[in-house]
Amino acid sequence: MKPSVVRSAVAIGGLVLMAAPLHAQGYNVRLDAWYQSVAYRGWTQDSIPASSAQQDANGSWYTPDGIAARCPAGAVYCTYYSAGPELRGQPFVSTLDAGLWGFGVEGLRAKVRARLGTDFSDPLGQGAVDTSLTVWPAVDPTIQLLEGYMEYGNRLVTARAGRMHIYSRLGWVGLDGGYAQLRPLGGKLKFGAWGGWGLARGTALPVTSPNLDPLGEYRPTVRPTVLGADAGWAIKGFEGKVTYQAEIDTDVEKLVGERGAIEMAVRPGAGFTILGSVEHNFGTGKAGGHDIHVRYQDPGGWVQLIVGERRYVPYFPLWSVWAVFSPQPYSTRWGSIALYPLRGLVLRTRGEAYSYTQGGSVVGTQGEQSAATTGALSGGVEDRGWRWNAGATYSGVRGFTLDANYHAEYGPGASSHGWDARLLWAPQKLFSLTVHGGHLLRPLEYRWNDSKVWTMGFRGDLQLRDQLYLNAEVIRYDETRQRPDAAAFSWDQTRFNIGLTLVFSSQMKTRGLHPAILRIPETRRSR
Repeated sequence: MKPSVVRSAVAIGGLVLMAAPLHAQGYNVRLDAWYQSVAYRGWTQDSIPASSAQQDANGSWYTPDGIAARCPAGAVYCTYYSAGPELRGQPFVSTLDAGLWGFGVEGLRAKVRARLGTDFSDPLGQGAVDTSLTVWPAVDPTIQLLEGYMEYGNRLVTARAGRMHIYSRLGWVGLDGGYAQLRPLGGKLKFGAWGGWGLARGTALPVTSPNLDPLGEYRPTVRPTVLGADAGWAIKGFEGKVTYQAEIDTDVEKLVGERGAIEMAVRPGAGFTILGSVEHNFGTGKAGGHDIHVRYQDPGGWVQLIVGERRYVPYFPLWSVWAVFSPQPYSTRWGSIALYPLRGLVLRTRGEAYSYTQGGSVVGTQGEQSAATTGALSGGVEDRGWRWNAGATYSGVRGFTLDANYHAEYGPGASSHGWDARLLWAPQKLFSLTVHGGHLLRPLEYRWNDSKVWTMGFRGDLQLRDQLYLNAEVIRYDETRQRPDAAAFSWDQTRFNIGLTLVFSSQMKTRGLHPAILRIPETRRSR
């Protein structure tokens, strides 16, 4: 085990142990630990001299071992793909989620979420010089601070300072800085603002972190500044919010991202709700995505209907090389139905049709081309697809829950269809056993690897005591890959995982209050 892993485990353990003696404060601590054993296998590119390749009657080239090869005219070498080594990762992930309050100021609390991750498998390539090359990805750095901030809140205002994540119609944004929200008129109006040094999208790391080196020279040399604000209102039957957010590269003093969004919800009554939102990218001067859907919930509670339309536009900051390739948006029309005919029974189905668009026209229509395609491509571009699923859940027998689903999808380059099912048996609150399985068939266009896979798994959950929970699972994957050459190999494997959750809180000593109240520590008086 790497020394850094030991030091990290001791650090997180110390944080947990330190929380217990804080009798003068209130605290909630949740510690999750997961260990898995996962195998996977890929392809390895290799080559042989062209003189060693063999050609069949159809003009296809093969290696002497019967593996399909690519031999361009006049080439000295032919390339081919063979089965790569079987790799087994053994990731271990532990997450600490802690809240602390009772500092003598009502409404003041601290929040910490940290994660430890490592891989107990051998480094890639036996005897590798760089021992950080582990089988499992994203375990470096070993410890990540996901969130860590101080917060003060009352009925009128909330303020935070530290590392945090903020969600809006524009997505998640992580930053080291501050956030404040004002709620006048009893919360009917809300005004928020945030600002600080931004984190890279999808991570808890700054964009300048060496762990993001694959982005290379395209990254900013300093952390961009994130500034944002929103204003919302809640009037009976009508709610809405306006959001603005900008990213500034302070090194060159230029905007690298500037977007806005409007969201609205109208409830005309009789079980109907209309929700809509629209985005605009001020940095590129182009419209962003939008979404609108209508929901009907029967007052009797036996049916729910939803129909909607959405346009998704990929977003990249202006410093990113990916924005140069003009990523294509797509539009989708969808609808869903959920029925509740009997106590404990839910029947549901959902259908969706989508198409990629370019400048308001479908890509490929009348020979039009995407900006990301080359001049060699013209017309005949496959640009649309559909997906559909249906399922049912029944929990009318005490202690049992049965869930089954079927799904099918057809789109550019591939299709898939299959089913999955799950049976949960929970004879008492302290113990449950789950059996699950499924089948997936996924033929691919322009490839030889049509695949089908069967899965079967068992999971057990056990509450050992009030604060300690244990679970374990084993899953078997049987996969068949159909290839006409000799490169086919087995993808079968068995995966294991085990998890442990430790929960302790100063509120466990409190009696007579509903658990939902106990989960809101910032509303309780300090001691």
